[in-house]
Amino acid sequence: MNIYIDESIHSKHGFMLLSFVFCKHDPQDDLQLILSSYGLDEFHASAKMKDNTMMRGVRSEFVRYVNMRAKWGVFILPSSLRHEIFDEFSSFMSHLESMNLDEELHVYVDCGIINCTEAEMVSRKNHCTKVCVSDSLKVKGIQLADLVAALCGVRLREKISGNPKILIYGDEAGFNPPIEAPLGYELWADLRYSMYRADNPLGEDLPELATFDTANYGFLLSQKVSGTLAKKSKETFGEVYLGCIH
Repeated sequence: MNIYIDESIHSKHGFMLLSFVFCKHDPQDDLQLILSSYGLDEFHASAKMKDNTMMRGVRSEFVRYVNMRAKWGVFILPSSLRHEIFDEFSSFMSHLESMNLDEELHVYVDCGIINCTEAEMVSRKNHCTKVCVSDSLKVKGIQLADLVAALCGVRLREKISGNPKILIYGDEAGFNPPIEAPLGYELWADLRYSMYRADNPLGEDLPELATFDTANYGFLLSQKVSGTLAKKSKETFGEVYLGCIH
């Protein structure tokens, strides 16, 4: 099992998150084909998308790939831990390992989150996990984690601030007539189906594709998180709705 990890930092709102993407098979060749078809070596989810047909096209294909071939989740922690993240990261790895007890995990972490020495320490602590600090230009799977981190960061930022950026979604997003929705809406519209979750829906009277629990699956919360951040994080990621939204 390959796991790719990237981060999104929002110091103004007091949080950072680590996104993690599970891939049963190495996505390197598939992602390279997508990128090459657009004449790119790397996709950055934070790049300007408005009026950029090429970048929007790559993003759509990456989202499609995640939904078809992967599962994803987020680990929320205070942004104040950005430069002293090792203990939190080590606990995070232990939890991921507990989800996949029968498989060896190959974990690729984007540069700057932890250093190579810390990666070796985590690998020694978790006997079936190999952690490598990697360049997203070379290890394409990290670009999937970058996508998830960017969208999830926007979603939580909107929830905390209560002041979302409103966009118009039209034919290009499958809406005719167009609708107005928060920027973070795109997370649920496009990626929610592949969020790692419990198998059984919440509630006895709900249809098969309804709301599912994600706590300790695709939603992990640091014990250092409390108060408003904890509340808003749970409201945003603590469960996922898979029914129709339009």
